[in-house]
Amino acid sequence: MQTDTDLDQTRAYVRSIAMKYVRDEQDAEDVTQDAMLLAHRYRDSFRGESRYSTWLYRVTATAALMFLRKQRRIAREIPASGTVDEEGTPLLERQPAATDLRGDVIARAECGIVAEAVARLGAKYPAVFWKRYGEGRTETEIAGDLGLSVAAVKTRAFRARQAALAAVGR
Repeated sequence: MQTDTDLDQTRAYVRSIAMKYVRDEQDAEDVTQDAMLLAHRYRDSFRGESRYSTWLYRVTATAALMFLRKQRRIAREIPASGTVDEEGTPLLERQPAATDLRGDVIARAECGIVAEAVARLGAKYPAVFWKRYGEGRTETEIAGDLGLSVAAVKTRAFRARQAALAAVGR
């Protein structure tokens, strides 16, 4: 059984490994917590063929890599739903001023062009496209709603987005 001193030393060791990967104090704390929980949960898988510190290093490195992968995925999902043009205006969420009739006509025409371009891809694309870029929902949410794999949603969203951008000349 570990004493409080042993536990503090183990936590400090895990935190130092986490810092090597994430290079941020707050993120390192999150990774440390995850790694400590994983080490506790899978402590029976330690077979003693290596030093405990080596096994703990691997658990922590895995936790850190999973954390970084999740951060990259989140970073990709958020901008994709709020893609902006050169002026910083969201591409599919343009709202013209109430008195800007010309802007309203252009925005409606672009939406119509986009809708047609996405529909030409096939029946399975519009639902994914509008949920992803119109409603700003995540790929995981869409996959659950439509009964698809996340990979299928990503592929359909990407293809539909490419078709939409090509249709409006971007």
